[in-house]
Amino acid sequence: KDVWKEKPYLDRLMPIIKDYQDRDQWKFVGNLSLEEIAAYYPNLDILVVPSLNSTETFGLVQIEAMLNGVPTVASNLPGVRQPPRLTGMGEVIPVGDSKALAEAVIKVLEHDDLYKGDPGMISRMFDPGTNAKSYISIYQELIDQNRLRKKRFS
Repeated sequence: KDVWKEKPYLDRLMPIIKDYQDRDQWKFVGNLSLEEIAAYYPNLDILVVPSLNSTETFGLVQIEAMLNGVPTVASNLPGVRQPPRLTGMGEVIPVGDSKALAEAVIKVLEHDDLYKGDPGMISRMFDPGTNAKSYISIYQELIDQNRLRKKRFS
């Protein structure tokens, strides 16, 4: 799947990825079914999202991992940093700082008890229905404020 404007970025990365593939250190797993994803996450000790690209948005992959008890380390990009910050299930590192990334990974692995989360709480926090209700409430408040403002000036 070609994500908007990501092809040139991938093209720049492919020579590096190819080198890792040649050394058997990188493997694209392709699209996984829901069953495969469900089996995949519980086998992880940590999920690392070291995004450099400012087009990276909210890290849904982190929520999926956290729902399976897997902590994360993520770059300090606006959407990417939110899951570990909101849940306490991980660390946020400066963008492009490989030393901080290594230190955070080691910290999480050595102190995994500090990063255990409550899957029920995480599920409730990121439930699409709950989030939609929150947005509806915000929009309703804005509509009500706008109506009051119109009444005052009419």
